[in-house]
Amino acid sequence: MDLQQINIKVFTTEDSHINYENFIRVFNRWMAEGEPDEYLNYADYSFTHAGPGVLLISKSTNYSIDAASNRHGFLYNRKHKVEGENREKIRQAFTETLQRCVRLEEADELENAVHLNGDEILFFINNRHIAPNTQEMFEAIQPDLTAVLEQMYGGNSFTVERASEDVRERFAVQISASSGKGISDLLANLEK
Repeated sequence: MDLQQINIKVFTTEDSHINYENFIRVFNRWMAEGEPDEYLNYADYSFTHAGPGVLLISKSTNYSIDAASNRHGFLYNRKHKVEGENREKIRQAFTETLQRCVRLEEADELENAVHLNGDEILFFINNRHIAPNTQEMFEAIQPDLTAVLEQMYGGNSFTVERASEDVRERFAVQISASSGKGISDLLANLEK
C-alpha cells in the first residue's frame, strides 16, 4: 500500500471564534510571503453550510478552515504524490499540518480568537481507490499511524478509531488524546 493524498483536520477549541474574513487576510499574507509560484489562489466558500470555509490553494497542498460536519478545524489536504515509506509520509503530513497550525495561532489577523486542539484530530485519505473504508485498511495503517502518534503525544495516551464504517465514506480515523499539550509542544515532539 502506497499512502497518498493524506488529509489531517485539527479541530478548533470550543471557545474559538471563526471570522472567515480574517482567514482570508491570513491566506493573502501567506501568498504574499510565499514563493511566486507556490500558491495559486484562495477560494471563499464561507457561504456554504458545513463546507470548506476558506480554502488556500497551492500546487501541492490545500489548506482551509473547514466546517464539514458543522465542526470547524484547520484542514491540510496533500494533493500530489509523496515518496517514501508510509510512516514517514504520515509523519511529514502531521509535521506540516502542525507547523501551519502554529502559524495560524500566532497570526495577528485572527485576533487571538482561534485555538486548535491537538487532542482532537481527524486523519483521512482522500482517495477511495488507495484506501477503501474497511477494517482491513484500518488494521494495515494502524501500526504506522500509531508510531507517529506515540512520538507526537510523547507518551500520553490516545485512541484511534474509524470515524465511520460506511464503505461509501472516505477512510478516516478519529484521534482522541488527553495530553493537554499545545500545538507547538506536539510539533516539537515530532521534530525531535
